[in-house]
Amino acid sequence: MKLLLTHGYFLKEDTKEQEIMRPYPPLGLLYVSAYLEKHGIEHTLYDTTFSTSEAFESNLLKMKPTVVAFYTNLMTKLTVLKWIHFIQNHPELKHARIVLGGPDITYNVDAYLQNGADFLVIGEGEETMLELTTALQTDNTNYKTIAGIAFKDKNGDTCTNPSRIRIKDINELPFPNRAKINLHDYLSTWKKFHGQSALSISTQRGCPYTCRWCSTAV
Repeated sequence: MKLLLTHGYFLKEDTKEQEIMRPYPPLGLLYVSAYLEKHGIEHTLYDTTFSTSEAFESNLLKMKPTVVAFYTNLMTKLTVLKWIHFIQNHPELKHARIVLGGPDITYNVDAYLQNGADFLVIGEGEETMLELTTALQTDNTNYKTIAGIAFKDKNGDTCTNPSRIRIKDINELPFPNRAKINLHDYLSTWKKFHGQSALSISTQRGCPYTCRWCSTAV
């Protein structure tokens, strides 16, 4: 199985961020990557932030992944839907299974499944992605036993499995897999535009705020 993790955010396509130039690594995706690596799941992580659509397309065609997992949020959802359409309609990629996770998934389950996603990871993604990728790797099709996912069954009906119990001890989680991306791109961009380098860290799980414009109060 060739597993590709990515997120579909392109700095060069974001005119607002080009004015600010304060990019941050995709921490959620890096946490999932670290957890999969800890449990021996081989995968590739393609950080699109400093890439281009053309380069990403070329990488997809070169790798020909069997599973493509996108971290999806309010800002990237339209781009992710575009890439789902591309993958499903390309003769060399159309057999890939598409997995979506991230904060925009929870209250848009039917919409994402109707637009081509094979599986949705709802809530915390580390344990769920490990169980789902293990099932896909071993051709275990009993997806109804995997907590925290949604998918369409053979009849085309939406199945939303029970929520996964949240990880109680966050010390069980490895640190984000920053080795999978080019940190220098982030550090040098901050240094160039703001005089000093900066990186983000996560001090808790989820978000404590209830912004009405956000995809969900996590």
